[in-house]
Amino acid sequence: MAAAQPPDDTLPKIEKHIAWVLAHPGMSAWLKDALRTSADRDPVDLLGDLAMLSLLLKAKSHAAINQQLGSPKTFAR
Repeated sequence: MAAAQPPDDTLPKIEKHIAWVLAHPGMSAWLKDALRTSADRDPVDLLGDLAMLSLLLKAKSHAAINQQLGSPKTFAR
């Protein structure tokens, strides 16, 4: 007979971290809204959206910073 695996408590721990961010007054409304609206999403779809969002917003942010600094350099990802 195989030994029983202890329950994985990773998801509850992450949910506690999310709850902390949602309750924290210093966190942005944008971040809180993203966390709330992602709660019931399919995790595979969510990861795809996160990858696209990260790619686009990092590129946009780097371009805006470079423009403000007057530098054509790109940042390493």
